[in-house]
Amino acid sequence: MVVASQGSLVAWCRLSRRQRQAIACPSVGVPYVQQVITAHGVTLPADFVAFYSKANGTPELYPEGVDENFCSFLPVEALQTEVQEWLVVTAKAATRQQARVTVFISFLHACWEYGVLTEDQGEGYRIGILPGANEFVVLTTSLATFLQWYVEDADVLYDSSHPFTELGRAAQP
Repeated sequence: MVVASQGSLVAWCRLSRRQRQAIACPSVGVPYVQQVITAHGVTLPADFVAFYSKANGTPELYPEGVDENFCSFLPVEALQTEVQEWLVVTAKAATRQQARVTVFISFLHACWEYGVLTEDQGEGYRIGILPGANEFVVLTTSLATFLQWYVEDADVLYDSSHPFTELGRAAQP
């Protein structure tokens, strides 16, 4: 499924190059991505490494430009992992936790961002929107799903609302 999602974004980049904005999504290879993330102390799941090896962000746009969705995919060289306390919001709960988040998309020049929160154990991760300071609203646990939403410009990507009235506490019915 990751290959299909990578193919979708690469196809989108090629369509953009020809018909819309001339956006290049360069291929850099897995060894290069591994070298950069190791040197910079960045935490990326395996499917993100594969994705970045096929489409290394949109470096022609970063940091000043945006695509037609007002986004800029950060190139691997610009990725940074932050370890801090986050308010992690899911459909069922909002909890404070110490976590590693790597921002990989800037929306409207960092008006808000999209990041990947990697789990301490195993290969699990969550992709979310970062609408404010130290807040991470979970959107999906799948890069393939996220990329599909991105290609479709799905409304879910722009919704950072949640049903909690207080930080970390569920709203009462």
